[in-house]
Amino acid sequence: MPSFEFLYPEAFILLIPLAVIIVWLRSSSTHSSMIASHLVAAMIDKPANNRRHYGWVALLGVIITISLAGPSFEKQAIPVSQSEHARVLVLDMSRSVYANDIKPSRLAQIKYKAQDLLPLLDQGQTGLVAYAGDAYTLSPLTTDSTTLSNLVQNLSPKIMPIQGARADLGVKQAISIMKQAGLNQGEILLFSDDLDTQELEQIKAQLSEGNWTLSVLAFGTGAGAPIQLSDGSLLTTSNGKTVIAKTQLSNLRSAAREGNGQFERYRHDNQDIANLVSESSFDAVNTKVKGDELETKINNGFWLLPFALLCALPLFRKGVIFSLVAMMFSFGFVPNHAQASVLDSAFSNANQRGYASFKEKDYERASQEFQDAKWRAAAQYESGDYEGAINNLQGHSDTESLYNLGNAYAQNGELDQAIASYNKVLQQEPENADAKYNLDIVQQQQQQQQQQQQQQQQQQQQQQQQQQQQQQQDSESTSKQDQQDGKQQSKNDKSNKDKSDSSQSKQSEQSEQSEQSEQSEQSQNNQQSQSSQSDVSDTEDKSAQVKTQEQPQKNQQAQAESTANERESDEDTQDENQQRSASLSQQQEVDPDIRKLEQVESVRDPSYLLRAQMLLQAKDKTAPSSTGKDW
Repeated sequence: MPSFEFLYPEAFILLIPLAVIIVWLRSSSTHSSMIASHLVAAMIDKPANNRRHYGWVALLGVIITISLAGPSFEKQAIPVSQSEHARVLVLDMSRSVYANDIKPSRLAQIKYKAQDLLPLLDQGQTGLVAYAGDAYTLSPLTTDSTTLSNLVQNLSPKIMPIQGARADLGVKQAISIMKQAGLNQGEILLFSDDLDTQELEQIKAQLSEGNWTLSVLAFGTGAGAPIQLSDGSLLTTSNGKTVIAKTQLSNLRSAAREGNGQFERYRHDNQDIANLVSESSFDAVNTKVKGDELETKINNGFWLLPFALLCALPLFRKGVIFSLVAMMFSFGFVPNHAQASVLDSAFSNANQRGYASFKEKDYERASQEFQDAKWRAAAQYESGDYEGAINNLQGHSDTESLYNLGNAYAQNGELDQAIASYNKVLQQEPENADAKYNLDIVQQQQQQQQQQQQQQQQQQQQQQQQQQQQQQQDSESTSKQDQQDGKQQSKNDKSNKDKSDSSQSKQSEQSEQSEQSEQSEQSQNNQQSQSSQSDVSDTEDKSAQVKTQEQPQKNQQAQAESTANERESDEDTQDENQQRSASLSQQQEVDPDIRKLEQVESVRDPSYLLRAQMLLQAKDKTAPSSTGKDW
């Protein structure tokens, strides 16, 4: 049995004013007059007739109220529809997002804001693009915001295949995604910290080729901050100067204006995201039919309309129906927004209209409507346009304007100017507690920035010193290696020389032995004829024998030294070979396990998969001729 329920039970509140009207009509019928009572009785209907009319009016009101409450006891299957609108979220992953002028860093805030935005995009489909020196598709159009949020969480500049900054390629990639889905219109949400003139011109040309809307959420401050890389070092130019990443809001604002979208600047609260969603071009949602069906309850209140007409028949007297209709219009008339705006323009000035928009928290519209510079600055400050607020407050010397100017400077990251403005306020009003409090906060923030810059400079100096020491160690190790090579070469030369000396000594020994034999033969032949010279020859033979005995001893010593040197060199080479073989065996034993562990860890890391996905895309397309900012 189908269940019965009222679809709009809040309509029963109308019974309260209905009861009040009935009571008022009954009380107005009892009146006093200067006319005689017998004449009043003849001129006015009888009380019974009046009570009968009140009953019909009450019954008619109850029936109409029940009909408006939407009684339902049936269901109907209707086809499920889905929005055919699409949007693509384009995230800046250039190295400038490592800057920490907004805490903890621009990169962290880009991720936070993207993850806050995605659950609010419940209509249509959303894609995801990341860009640095080139742009890459991380997800096509989808309705799964959870998956997109997980992808955003694992993004960082270090996984981008090409470093640089080309926001125009990110916009081009977003348009390509929507065209591939068969769409000729859509919205692009660009989260970026900078945009140069060349990128702006390219984006204008791309947006002019179709019905595309571009909204921008800007990150960073005009003062900027150094770019601290993931290894702790500071990014420097080719000349060795530290890079300061400053956000140029004018180009980002111009891009949103050209794209007929919304420009918002990063805010600590979520008002920037709320403004992007509220001003989205998808308020009027077009739908397309899918294959599924959904059951919905039918409003059966229209069946009570015939009973309402029957109850209205006794009231068809002169003036009764007209008075009831006029009363309903007087209670239910509410002018729409267009009529209200026309009335406002006719009976209120620009500042009053701006104040009304300011109270409705439509700060951008209020800043456009205000003619008073101070009010316009207040609206711009609330909308996050701190530069516009500064421009409107400059030139005013009253304490309120100076105080607001200091706040705008502080929010814009210009701490020195903020301190100067607060000091001017304290010169005029030394007891201004708000100015003192804000001055202390800004001074503390300035000290923190100075300390961070000093620490970063010290880290940079330490890194340079470490690099110099490493270079010195490398040069010393190279010189030592050269000396060892020279010593080894001298050892080899000495061993070769000893070998040659030993061979020469052997040859000389053989020659001396032959000479000795010849001399002995000659001495034997001449012994008889030269007996007088026998003594002299004997002494010469003895001296020759002594020399021949000493020479083999020297040759033996030289040969022993050469063999010792050869043994030492052989032992050194054997030790080196053993060490190499041991290291190779260790590598062969350990490397397979290490490779397996590295593969497992890389698979566990989602950022590795994102990088692999982008590398595949980079392989399939031509690299851009220019990567933008390469510093």
